[in-house]
Amino acid sequence: MSVFNFHKLPHSIILTSALAGFCFTPASQPEHLLFTYNYYQNEKLLDNKSTISFTDFDSIDIPLKRAGRLIMVEANVDGEIGNLIFDTGATGIVLNKTYFRDHLSIDNHTSKGITGSLDNADGVIIDHLIISDLSFKGISANMANLGHIENRRGIKILGLFGFSLLRGFEIIIDVNNGKLLLHKTNKKGDRINSKYIFKPDYMQKIRISQNIVFLKGIMGGKSLWFCLDSGAETNVISGYAPKEVLKTITINRKSNLNGTGSQINQVLFGIMNDFIFGNTRLSNMETIITNLDHLNEAYDVHINGILGYNFLVKGIICINFEKNQLGICFAKAADL
Repeated sequence: MSVFNFHKLPHSIILTSALAGFCFTPASQPEHLLFTYNYYQNEKLLDNKSTISFTDFDSIDIPLKRAGRLIMVEANVDGEIGNLIFDTGATGIVLNKTYFRDHLSIDNHTSKGITGSLDNADGVIIDHLIISDLSFKGISANMANLGHIENRRGIKILGLFGFSLLRGFEIIIDVNNGKLLLHKTNKKGDRINSKYIFKPDYMQKIRISQNIVFLKGIMGGKSLWFCLDSGAETNVISGYAPKEVLKTITINRKSNLNGTGSQINQVLFGIMNDFIFGNTRLSNMETIITNLDHLNEAYDVHINGILGYNFLVKGIICINFEKNQLGICFAKAADL
């Protein structure tokens, strides 16, 4: 899990979970800009023996907040009230060290990101976490310094969380209407209350690894695997994608991607012109092109790219973990 600060004056884009420890400097700008990073925990996943409780409702409606293209929910973590970034590219929970320095470290392990080993990450236990009508106890989490994101966005960020908290629900992500809808399911993945019906325009089987969703899309006539990452403010395409894929991207500029060490990678920024999901072509999605080798190693899944905010606003997404299915109701044709 990571945070990457992509900067093009006067705006900035932050990619969480997929890219680690970078500042992205436009080629015309010689200065090194602000960068932040989080952690992707690959060497060891903490055993999560948490307990979950919720109200007697069959469905839960959690309001989504946005800061730029970051998607968040309001939460109470051990008495500290603030925002958690909803980050489906994260395998678990990450807390901001600013607010939880007093938590006892129970584990220390190597974290990984796009360039390989980055830092050591401390594991802690959250006594009590409340998100809307959800209540969790005894959850394992990692610690990271997220102060850079707070400073950039001017909003209190307690940490980030992914799908690990939402297993046992059918999950509907409606970014345009600011809603995260959770419907309780049985062991077969069927909703407890059948009156709530989601009728997708398109549905596909997905792959799930370490609580992260991987789905297929088509570019340049090629079927590609993508990581679904709600923490990514723009899409990402692998620089090693087939040439037929790369030819469909309109490149706007070249930039330098500076890691935490001395390594400097050149990155291309452009627009995806030929992304097809089902039978629908989704246009005007921004993307960067970079090397995803270390991320493939960390996820233990080969991916050709990452789908983030640009993809999520193209419709309403429904994910069912028990059935390994993802469905979408596309937005109006004019918005695609």
